[in-house]
Amino acid sequence: MNVDVALFASLSAYQPDGQAGRHARTFDLAAGTTIATLIAELKLPDQARVVFIDGRHAEESAALHDGQRLAIFPPVAGG
Repeated sequence: MNVDVALFASLSAYQPDGQAGRHARTFDLAAGTTIATLIAELKLPDQARVVFIDGRHAEESAALHDGQRLAIFPPVAGG
């Protein structure tokens, strides 16, 4: 299955093709792959993060499906 994965801000440095700053990349994943599994494969740092599937908040335990877009953001603060 193909899933578009966008890593934002400091997480963009973890794109496996070394293209930091390039926000989205299509991954060919096995059926039933969870967000947590993909996060582990990308070796993202063990820190708080915000995760969306197709623009809606998602838990890392959620399974991904063909054609979805996964977006992962580091926590944001400001004031």
